[in-house]
Amino acid sequence: MTKIDYGNLDNLPWQFVREGITRKVFGMGAEHINATINKVENGNEKNPHTHEENEQIALILEGECDYYVDGVPYRMTKGSWITVPAGVEHYISVYDSPVPVLNMDIFYPLREEYNESYGKFIENYRK
Repeated sequence: MTKIDYGNLDNLPWQFVREGITRKVFGMGAEHINATINKVENGNEKNPHTHEENEQIALILEGECDYYVDGVPYRMTKGSWITVPAGVEHYISVYDSPVPVLNMDIFYPLREEYNESYGKFIENYRK
């Protein structure tokens, strides 16, 4: 039987990630992909990193930022998206946005560690 997972982002709490970044993980019931909504504040802590096995699509829903992929900054505004190949360094930099950046990330294959971390966070949040 096919598993259907649904919900509403407005009903999910924000999980602290690091200075200036919080997130919500959703679609955790999907078998091969998952997604996050990240709220990124001006002056966020930078975290250049790679995902050796995960491709990523980043979509800016609100705000303005520079999104660095393989050392190249891409100026992103509402509606902008960018693909990040597996194994390529990337990070987001928010420094002059009139509002916090809302950034949706879609990962393939799914980031199991995100599902585990957010699942535990939700359990503790509801206690």
